[in-house]
Amino acid sequence: MKVIKNNEINHRPKVSVLISTYNKEKFIDKTLDSVLKQTMDKKDFELIVVDDCSTDQTVNIISKKIDSFSNYKFIQLDQNSGTPAKPRNLSIDLSKGKYIMFIDGDDWLPEDALEKLYTLLKTNKTDYATGLTKYVHSDRIARSGVALSKIAYNKADLKRFRKSFYHLAPAGRMIKASIIKKHHIQFPEMIFGEDLQFFAEVFFNTKRISTTQDVVYCADRYDDNISLVKSDRSTQVNRMKWQGEAYRHLIDKYKNNKLMPNLLYRIINKDILEAKFYKKSFIKNINNLLPVFQNIIHTVDEHFDALDYVDDDLNREAIRLIRSGNEEDIISFVKFYLKKDDKPLYEKNDIYYYSFKGKNYKKLMHPTFLKMSQEEDKIFLKILSKNSELKYLEVKNRKDPTQFIVLDIKKNRFKSGEYSVQFTTDHLPDGKLALTVLDKDLNGSVIKSGMRFDFYETVGGNLGYIKK
Repeated sequence: MKVIKNNEINHRPKVSVLISTYNKEKFIDKTLDSVLKQTMDKKDFELIVVDDCSTDQTVNIISKKIDSFSNYKFIQLDQNSGTPAKPRNLSIDLSKGKYIMFIDGDDWLPEDALEKLYTLLKTNKTDYATGLTKYVHSDRIARSGVALSKIAYNKADLKRFRKSFYHLAPAGRMIKASIIKKHHIQFPEMIFGEDLQFFAEVFFNTKRISTTQDVVYCADRYDDNISLVKSDRSTQVNRMKWQGEAYRHLIDKYKNNKLMPNLLYRIINKDILEAKFYKKSFIKNINNLLPVFQNIIHTVDEHFDALDYVDDDLNREAIRLIRSGNEEDIISFVKFYLKKDDKPLYEKNDIYYYSFKGKNYKKLMHPTFLKMSQEEDKIFLKILSKNSELKYLEVKNRKDPTQFIVLDIKKNRFKSGEYSVQFTTDHLPDGKLALTVLDKDLNGSVIKSGMRFDFYETVGGNLGYIKK
């Protein structure tokens, strides 16, 4: 490695901010500015930048800007590594802060991000803190981290979050450095799946976490931003193979860990089924993708039964079909799944089912609208749900989903499947607001309605609200 610039005035900083770069001349200035503008005193954190042999002006830009910081190290690798792993692992080895936060060289932080996450960790004496990530696209704003950050917790046991492993990425989290260094956790040298493996290992060695609903990280997803994930090597098949390698490593190493069910829940329901299996692209590429899926399911089945970790009847049938390997049956099922909501549901005792080839599959969530009353800025809703038990109502801005509130839903003890919730609109943003109900695992569903009033319906009959 080559040390380009180095200045240390605090040998025990509170936080180490770790940035990896490769050809980020368009973005790195904004990234560094966002760190420079943090409300946390610059003397309390160190900045470590590791460049992976950029061929553009990235190094020059950093060299000019980095002297504005108090504690810093600017390092360049001897040769390009081709993956995010080496720069990140080196930055961890060089770090001296009690806590670590990663930033990609094309992203940025809100001004209070470091202070907010650090305060969460210190106040609550937890090893890990996270909040929302705002994804800024050319034409829209999205969010991630919601499985952990939709509700704020001072201290939460990861075991209670069945979806805790759904967001395994560097963005928007601060980690106690000793967790990483004590257990020798490193990023594997892959261009996809390295984040999943690293942060899963962090979770397996973390007991309690703190969360905030606030945005603590902003990710650049503009059209002109090219990453390794978009490279020629990063095909759908290759990405799943890399993920499969990460799964095997994690299952072999942590099969007896109490959090393993949470990882298995993610592997099966999110990574295989939701992200890849229920897609038209899977049908087109079934010859290449199906063997990869079967291999991953086999990896799970060596120590567990994959069917024990599916979240509904449809996914259970999907796993059975993947195991059997009958391509004709699989294609027929996927085609049905993609159009399942266009067809009438089968109803029995107010419980709703999908029907396919003589079999009924219980719908995971099917909340329906019963009644609404409004008095000035107060809204009262009554909802029916016998398919699943409801816990929360989320009200979020359709244009900017990082603007949202989550409210407790009350269960009617005297009427089966009936729920109620009340909220005020005075502090909500103007415009169209999406209403979503959540169960205890934070699975979400729109509310089906057959009525029109001050609320509104989408084309699919989903309930929303317009604040004027």
